[in-house]
Amino acid sequence: MIINDKLYGTFNINEPILIDLLNSKAISRLKGISMGGYYPAYPIIQSEDLNRYHHSIGVFLLLRKFNASIEEQIAGLIHDTSHSAFSHTIDYIKECENDEEQKTQSGQDDIHENFIKHSDIYEILEKHSFDISYILDDKNFPLKENNTPDICADRIDYSIRTAYAYKAINDEQKDYLINSLRIYNGSFVFKDFNSSQFFAKMFWNMDQEHWSGIKSAVMFTLSGNLFKIAIKNKYLKFADFYELSDFEIIEKIKPHINKDLELKKYYEDLHLTKENFTNNPNDYIRKIFCKLRVVDPYFITPSYELKRVSELDKDFAKQLKSINKFKEYFVSKIEK
Repeated sequence: MIINDKLYGTFNINEPILIDLLNSKAISRLKGISMGGYYPAYPIIQSEDLNRYHHSIGVFLLLRKFNASIEEQIAGLIHDTSHSAFSHTIDYIKECENDEEQKTQSGQDDIHENFIKHSDIYEILEKHSFDISYILDDKNFPLKENNTPDICADRIDYSIRTAYAYKAINDEQKDYLINSLRIYNGSFVFKDFNSSQFFAKMFWNMDQEHWSGIKSAVMFTLSGNLFKIAIKNKYLKFADFYELSDFEIIEKIKPHINKDLELKKYYEDLHLTKENFTNNPNDYIRKIFCKLRVVDPYFITPSYELKRVSELDKDFAKQLKSINKFKEYFVSKIEK
């Protein structure tokens, strides 16, 4: 099987286990799930370049590029299969409105093992005699996943992939970052301070502007309310988010939009830009939390030691110390 990826190039896949997984229903389903969520005012959020399938392939290929074990490549390939339609939006739909899940956006991780065991991935791993418990334990795969502020294949791929799609970095910068990666003591690091600093600042800017910014707060507020109403009024089932694609979810809602004024209000508001909304604790649609994502990657010094960006860049160190683990928003609509 030949795979072409916009970040990492062309790979020839020969291993039967990987070919079976790549052809699986669970992996193919990710083609219809956006990484960002639902915000038609910003069509790039639903861009095919930013779906969970391309990200999962990217994590797998990045691990393969750096000669990770076959088990770690598998773990990288399947790591996002438990995402619901519209990805982290699910944490803003649940009836419990659990603030902690919003702050961590952990809904997908919480169900991952159970989801895998009820998917065709489980049968494929058994067929090829792979230890499923080992594959599902992140502690075995530090290249694929680790704790912030370190970097890993997951964070590297989604940040570079998103920045590239949003044109926050160009081809030369994308290649510069990927070619500057190294493995040191079993973890991803950068080859020098300059590349490490460039990545850390790119990651910071993407988070502040997009992942935890006001745009995401508006999106999660409006789409979360939209889907909650659709579920309450039985236009959708909660289970649909784990069985249908983004497109199919919206198609199920559309026949009810003009008949349900509350549903119509949120649907139409999602076609307005973030400039139509503000953060106002005195008059708001909904209070929500957005997870903050930051990295402080290691790099290799000329004397072959490891240091973090914050050890040399004191301004960046101050930025890191100034933030919490999440942002609180009170999303309000501005009538124009």
